[in-house]
Amino acid sequence: MSFVFYFFLWTLCLYWIHRAAHIIPILKIYHYNHHKVINTNTIKWNWNNLLLYNDTKESTIDLWLTEVIPTCIISYITGQWWLIMFYYLWASLIQERVEHNKHFNILLLTSGKWHLNHHKNGECNYGLFTPIWDIVFKTNRNI
Repeated sequence: MSFVFYFFLWTLCLYWIHRAAHIIPILKIYHYNHHKVINTNTIKWNWNNLLLYNDTKESTIDLWLTEVIPTCIISYITGQWWLIMFYYLWASLIQERVEHNKHFNILLLTSGKWHLNHHKNGECNYGLFTPIWDIVFKTNRNI
């Protein structure tokens, strides 16, 4: 049961950090680069994902500021090191194939169409992995 608690605590933190990336000027600079470089026609895995490097330097900085570093801090504070391992496996092997894939649409996950809707309307769908926090804070928008 503690895994579930820490998973939701972690996703809550990432939700608020992602929202902050749309408001705080220094974070906006990097996060909006991530929004600009998405090409849904060329979704594929690349070896640089193993290094947690995204399409551009700015997009990579965004990934580290909004996901990697917060995940490391949360894992350190809570002692839940499995969060780092889970996140790394997701970010390095899976994320690139599903997050911006317009053909991916699983109801309980925030990838594919759900996340692409966030790219169309930056005021909704901030959640990572689960839409629960978007539902709780009324920022969820269906496609």
